[in-house]
Amino acid sequence: MARERTFAERLSALIDAARLDGRAPHSYREISAAVERAGGPAMSPAYLQQLATGKRVNPKIHYVEALARLFGVPVTYFFDEEAAAPPAGEAQLMAMRAQELSPQGRRQVMDLLDLVERYERAEREGRNPEDAAR
Repeated sequence: MARERTFAERLSALIDAARLDGRAPHSYREISAAVERAGGPAMSPAYLQQLATGKRVNPKIHYVEALARLFGVPVTYFFDEEAAAPPAGEAQLMAMRAQELSPQGRRQVMDLLDLVERYERAEREGRNPEDAAR
């Protein structure tokens, strides 16, 4: 039976995925500023580092909610082992964010993905991408 990941491990996985994908925020200072810009509670870079390294545990729910919003994951990511599968980069983060959409919103996202896929396939095959979009 697999060991359940800690809050710190889950937060670190989100931060690492954002770094690997080249998406901001990359540093604890940038994360802190981004949370505040989004209207979340003030979290110092030092506090974020302590959360990510496990030196601080059991953050208050408003901090968890702010981090979930920032990284585009459901709050359950931090508590539910099924929801907390390690992010596999940008595609995994997109899938996790899509879970929060309505059924209609998910259909729209799938339609958009289909359109982009057809467009890129046409480009790879040397065809006019505009023809593929129709």
